[in-house]
Amino acid sequence: MNNTVIRPTGSPAGITDCTAAKVRRLARKVTQIYDEELAPHGLTVGQIGLLASLRRTEGVAIGMLADRLSADASTVSRLLKPMLSAGYLAVDPDPEDGRTRLVRLTDTGYERRRLAAAGWAAAQDKVRAALGDGRLAALRFILDDAHQHL
Repeated sequence: MNNTVIRPTGSPAGITDCTAAKVRRLARKVTQIYDEELAPHGLTVGQIGLLASLRRTEGVAIGMLADRLSADASTVSRLLKPMLSAGYLAVDPDPEDGRTRLVRLTDTGYERRRLAAAGWAAAQDKVRAALGDGRLAALRFILDDAHQHL
């Protein structure tokens, strides 16, 4: 039996050079840092992002919220469920269009976001300490620039 592995010649870069794989790996690592710091506050990084995106509004349609978070509606719906159950959010009919539902922060949600801000700040500090100010600034620039071009 022949155990020779045949690899095609002239193939594109391997998985180790895959941009998507590298971005996802970094995203998982950063998410883990934030989730660890936010866990004592009962939130994930996705949930605090949702709370932050609602803090200066009277209510946002789910579709618009998905756009703000660069997520699809099903992802936003999954984020909403536990936060609605916890009483951090409420969903009300849009007074201008009864077919549309508006998501808003409750007083409990405002307070949870305020308390969790310390965990978010600790995560920011951990990432800054790990990367240093120069690398962090470069990473943010590259991410913003890439987002604009893709």
